[in-house]
Amino acid sequence: MSSAQGIDLDAVQRYMAGRLAGFDSTITAEKFQTGQSNPTFLITTSAGNYVLRRKPAGALLKSAHAVDREFRVQSALAGSDVPVAKVYHLCQDPEVI
Repeated sequence: MSSAQGIDLDAVQRYMAGRLAGFDSTITAEKFQTGQSNPTFLITTSAGNYVLRRKPAGALLKSAHAVDREFRVQSALAGSDVPVAKVYHLCQDPEVI
């Protein structure tokens, strides 16, 4: 298993292959060290860079760390006057992320 500070890169690569460009070959990850309550990683692929965010490990409050809600809000705001980062995919499989 290839890992980067809390994520299984092999599982991420297998899951994302065919869903986003660059995940059909080796990927690398580096964890951002500050500023996020959800662990955030820079994923480097042959097609470019992506940012991966996930819930922290362990027991969480039901409404806390809702990366699915973050994804839905950013998707809804895309193309509006509100500047948001482009979102590509939401993985809700706990075996991957």
